[in-house]
Amino acid sequence: MRKYNLITPDGEEELLFSECAQLRAVEKRICKIFSRACYNEVRTPTLEFADVFLTGAGSIPMENMFKLTDNKGRLLVVRPDSTLPIARMTASKLRDARMPVRVYYNQPSYRTAAGRGKSSRTMQAGIELIGTGGKAADLEVLSLAVAALDSCLDDFRIEIGHSGIFRTLAAKLDVSDAKREELREYIESKNYAALSAELEKLPKSDAAAAIGMLPRLFGSADVLDKAKDIITDDEIAAQLSYIGEVYTALSKLVPGERLMIDLGLVNQNDYYTGLVFTAYTHGSGDMVLTGGRYDSLLGQFGFDQPACGFAINMDALVKAINPTVSASAAVPDTLVLACDGSEIEALRHLSKLGDEGMVCEFGVFTDRDDAIRYAVERAIARIDIVSDSVETIEIGEEN
Repeated sequence: MRKYNLITPDGEEELLFSECAQLRAVEKRICKIFSRACYNEVRTPTLEFADVFLTGAGSIPMENMFKLTDNKGRLLVVRPDSTLPIARMTASKLRDARMPVRVYYNQPSYRTAAGRGKSSRTMQAGIELIGTGGKAADLEVLSLAVAALDSCLDDFRIEIGHSGIFRTLAAKLDVSDAKREELREYIESKNYAALSAELEKLPKSDAAAAIGMLPRLFGSADVLDKAKDIITDDEIAAQLSYIGEVYTALSKLVPGERLMIDLGLVNQNDYYTGLVFTAYTHGSGDMVLTGGRYDSLLGQFGFDQPACGFAINMDALVKAINPTVSASAAVPDTLVLACDGSEIEALRHLSKLGDEGMVCEFGVFTDRDDAIRYAVERAIARIDIVSDSVETIEIGEEN
């Protein structure tokens, strides 16, 4: 018995008409920004061997991936992330390319839905700058993130941090990897109560106290001064100074109220090694952009190169642009109607109008009055009736 033939699986959604049109328009605008900055498009396989996502710091939990096997019994997954496959592709196919390599992508990723209302498919567009490090490279990536969001949004907020701060502090705690990831999750979600409860179970230390403060260290440049008073560690002091340099430079592009420092940015993608950043906008509870520096990831694929990049959640971005988008079809400029025996001539006429920039619909009607009623209902302003010649009817004149 077919129970599910009229519904979609949990975590999946359908896009209709103008929703698709708006997504395509945003994709085109953002990809144009990437392309004119000398980034070249790549696409990675929808199906990858699970090994790509189970190695080192970039590992993704098996329960978060959709799995299947090929005809040789090898474990495959549906692409849950784009950065790891691009790292694999660079290590295998771009090893001899002149560095740096600049690539961009526009493709979906799939992870098991984390909760009610969460999507298992996320359309992502992003860039990867591979083969160069330093502040200039980080600022190039950040400036492209700002340009991409600026092209679509009137209001957004960029938050910057450093992945090394949590990593340095957590290394001083005598905890398991699982407990460290639990602390990371509480910081990322700013769950103060759960974080405090877990830290109270640990021996008191400066590192534990500093970790407890990380979610609260959020704001403008004065956050860095507060952090330096709390955390006395030379390595972290250098990381804080670097954040300050990036903040000062980026403030020339982004107004102060839209640029924040967040030392609680401890992204669960554990391959980040330096600068990390996210972006939010009104109208979306999800991050619309996330990224950072990952200088060790390509080394896990046998090709040690620094890299930095970001991904835009295109679904969240489109919803933020117009959360009440309607699903109505686009209205044609002209309805082209063929008289019996003139169908090919009518289709040629439709193609000619299309070449001239008009949006035309082919009228599949056998009755002229039916065609006129349809045009009135759809608010189509003109009908071209094709026989041996073309008769044009302006709908306003008929009614």
